[in-house]
Amino acid sequence: MKRLLQQKIQPDWRSKSFAGWGLGLSLAIAGAAFITLWALQHADSSLAPQIGMWSVPWLYLPCVFMAYFIPKGWQAVLIYSVLNFAAYGILLSIRG
Repeated sequence: MKRLLQQKIQPDWRSKSFAGWGLGLSLAIAGAAFITLWALQHADSSLAPQIGMWSVPWLYLPCVFMAYFIPKGWQAVLIYSVLNFAAYGILLSIRG
């Protein structure tokens, strides 16, 4: 872990941009789906989709921001891909 933290941040902006803007949006939509499912149980049923919809930018922009702080572009794509697979796997298992 110490070796990972000591790596220099590489300037491969294309793969980091793909990870942040593309895979980050997919991850933010999965997070909004979790929030919508939670809001359906704890809030008014007409308000739940609005809460989910307006949570997308609050989840999306930090995903884009954090992608550029991952040392290498392929690591960013790998991390965001694994997070997407996990998020959508959990979401599909919840929804059945």
